[in-house]
Amino acid sequence: MKAFLRTIIGAMLAFFAWSQPILAEETQRPPFSIGDIEFLGNEPSYLDLGAGAFDFNDDETSAAGYIEYRYGKKLFFIGPVLGIMANTDGGVFGYGGLYANIKYQKLIVTPLVTLGGYHQGGSKDLGGTFQFRTGINFAYQFDRGSRLGIRLAHVSNASIHDRNPGENEIFLTYALPLAF
Repeated sequence: MKAFLRTIIGAMLAFFAWSQPILAEETQRPPFSIGDIEFLGNEPSYLDLGAGAFDFNDDETSAAGYIEYRYGKKLFFIGPVLGIMANTDGGVFGYGGLYANIKYQKLIVTPLVTLGGYHQGGSKDLGGTFQFRTGINFAYQFDRGSRLGIRLAHVSNASIHDRNPGENEIFLTYALPLAF
């Protein structure tokens, strides 16, 4: 478990140190804003990496990591997201869904709603394969566009299976804007 965490954190730090993110040359007006709060429209796509804990508030806690692609082109301020999360007990969750970026000065708040398939491996039994995942990121955006933050997420099957124990996750995140 420690080696897995070191690998994920090392990869995040390597991206952080290596990256020279590129933001759009022109700052686009957000689709709408409320005072100083902006609901961001089109922006660069992001590769988001996270390292943290799966089922952190229960007795089956394990180290976990995720990699996620957030497409920058949006309909108004809502865009598509694809990702995969894995934990050290062999649990894997592949997902797709929607996200939004809400900006206040250097703070970016990113709510996500996704659905996907969960493979239990030796990890927690979530009641079935089909699961929903909701989450929220709180990140600081650096001048060149990269973001460092914290994500809280919950995975649940919304009682479509006989059992619905759910699980909660917490991650340290680093998001890198992509130039393509």
